[in-house]
Amino acid sequence: MEPVYALGVSCIQLVQYWFADYGEYFEIVNHFANPHYVLEILFPLISILDSVFAAQLLLSMSFGGWMNAVLKWWFLEDRPYWWVRETTYYTEANRPHLLQTLQSCETGPGSPSGHSTTAASVLVLVIMWLSHIFNDRKWNVWWWKYVVYPMFPLALSSVMFARLYVATHFPHQCMLGALLGLFLAPALCIYVTDPFIWRYGPHATLPVKQAVTWHTISAIITILISVVTYYSLVLCGVDPHFTVKLAFRWCENPDSIHVSTTPMFALVQCTANLLGCALCVTPVLAKYRHNTKNRSLIISIIATAVSVYGFRVLEANIPRASTFKFYTLNFILNAVRPAVLLRLVPSLAMWPYSSKIKEKVN
Repeated sequence: MEPVYALGVSCIQLVQYWFADYGEYFEIVNHFANPHYVLEILFPLISILDSVFAAQLLLSMSFGGWMNAVLKWWFLEDRPYWWVRETTYYTEANRPHLLQTLQSCETGPGSPSGHSTTAASVLVLVIMWLSHIFNDRKWNVWWWKYVVYPMFPLALSSVMFARLYVATHFPHQCMLGALLGLFLAPALCIYVTDPFIWRYGPHATLPVKQAVTWHTISAIITILISVVTYYSLVLCGVDPHFTVKLAFRWCENPDSIHVSTTPMFALVQCTANLLGCALCVTPVLAKYRHNTKNRSLIISIIATAVSVYGFRVLEANIPRASTFKFYTLNFILNAVRPAVLLRLVPSLAMWPYSSKIKEKVN
């Protein structure tokens, strides 16, 4: 891989040279394409407007994040900012220098790019959501595709260039991540959430409890695969956390290293979200999209804000002295979050209109 890495380093140097004046823009792009940011901020905001779209977003981000973290451990590829300092491919006289920013010091292996996967998935979901809204409400807005579609490659390219600019990924890692996101988002929506929520296809005849059971078993399987992957590395004599040590060794600003960039944290967060999603995402979510007139937006906003603040307070008070307790409590919080934001909050928002809805049904 060293010739491939060397070619990637040359590309990164060109990007850092050509776009030297766009550093602040790329840091903003990196921030908004962060998978952790999408799950912590964007998912609660979307849940206020549309529980179905929020469920699709959660499933895509969680399954994509889980697959991304597992593949990182399977491939065990380097990141540019430490490889260029560790490798013997260069002599000390001609060793390239790569710019580091506050967002360079990520701790997991480099392939595939999680930011690229996240960006591709979110962009695909947005297009699918807009298409559904326009078709469902019979809005004849013919020009929206000519506005949105050209923005798709521009936004995705911005994320990929941003990852190169901060020297966290090689070009092939960004492309692999983008392809993963472009495939996963439509596949999960078309074959998993949409048939189950809207009750068509094989899921239409499958009892809800049985479907929930199968989804829960699938979530548990992802947990087992994560555990097997971790201990397989250990049995092979590979330290699953060796990339964390490389990050601390070569990061120019170790204070910018965050636990949320480790594969272990990503796996705990994503598998917990998958389990919570399997237990609470049922066809009942469909009424939260179509009964928007019978739902208080103010209650949704207040309840969501209180819930997000409560989860943040609980996360901030998780003890870090014990690794087992830290990850266990994080898993519990992330497993409960979907039920609160996708079921409890919409139910509270529809409560003032419950008698009105009953009258319509009768």
